[in-house]
Amino acid sequence: MRRRDFVSSLGLATLGACATHPAAEILQPEATAPYAHYTPVQSSLSRVTRTVVGLRPYRPIGYRLEAETIGEKTVIHNYGHGGCGVTMSWGTASVAADEATATGARDIAVLGCGVQGLTAALILARRGHNVTMYAEQLPPHTTSNVAGVLWMPTGYFDRSAVSQDWLAMNRKLIRLAYYGFLPYVNRPGYGVYWTDHHQLGRRVPAERHELPGGDDIYPDLRISRENTLFGYAYEERFKAMIIDPDYYLDAILKDAQLAGARTERVHFASLEDILALDERVIVNCTGLGASTLFGDDTLVPVKGQLSHLLPQPDINYSYVAPTSTGVLYMFPRKTGLVLGGTHEEGNDSLLPDPDQIIRMVEGHAELAARLSATA
Repeated sequence: MRRRDFVSSLGLATLGACATHPAAEILQPEATAPYAHYTPVQSSLSRVTRTVVGLRPYRPIGYRLEAETIGEKTVIHNYGHGGCGVTMSWGTASVAADEATATGARDIAVLGCGVQGLTAALILARRGHNVTMYAEQLPPHTTSNVAGVLWMPTGYFDRSAVSQDWLAMNRKLIRLAYYGFLPYVNRPGYGVYWTDHHQLGRRVPAERHELPGGDDIYPDLRISRENTLFGYAYEERFKAMIIDPDYYLDAILKDAQLAGARTERVHFASLEDILALDERVIVNCTGLGASTLFGDDTLVPVKGQLSHLLPQPDINYSYVAPTSTGVLYMFPRKTGLVLGGTHEEGNDSLLPDPDQIIRMVEGHAELAARLSATA
């Protein structure tokens, strides 16, 4: 199926939750600093528990979400989400599952056991399909396990390389993904919860654009030029979801298995191996693996590195902050504080960079010192 045909088919029932709502009111900032009670992050090398590296499957032209016929098989592609595979999972995986159901096949193969494959398999198994997930790695050893994750989909396509049709589809799927995660917030064992998020800027933008998917899906949105976190010139503050993949992926894998989905550990060396599967319908969620298996030369690895600090249970805020050494972000989890801020396009090394560890730890310590000085 050609992309424009697939985009035009998005009147599917799945998108019913994406009806447009009135734009959220942008509230005025408080008279006093709303972060005066925040506990500073204790960022030091002695508190680092682990550093992990993942390769984001980035496509400048956006994720691939379309069906094609290869021989006697229908292959539904769902990959190339950059660093937003978890964030977009209830959007794109839902549409991929709809397309698989629409074939009328009962037996469905899902390639890959990261978040996109798991979500598609869960949806399909709950519908009564016989689902087998074929993957070389299962959680906790997938690329999705290395993700941040703050629910705010950004940086996974080049705006100049996509069409207006694609942008319209993407907006719908962002909203679908948002609504898909809501039932999991504060649900025991899933690792999804709200945080007070601060999106910071060193300058006031000449023109403000709505947040991805629409301002109304970011509760309690406030735009400030004063009383901002760390004293930045500009801040967009709102409630955002933090998704801890260490909990979440295990939980939805179990849900998929309880619904009847099977897992089979397998290494696919070529497209021929995939076409040898018994299933006639295949949902392809192989991420960077699609470069080799399906000849997609638009995929680019983007190295991301995270350092985890010892937990600080009293921290329930997050931030993304541009600094003189690059962007830094901090996301709180029950298992620890996640420090990030690397984006190395074309770098396919899985080895941690010691210099980046120091940059992030020292950078976050400097931000914490600013908070301590103004609290």
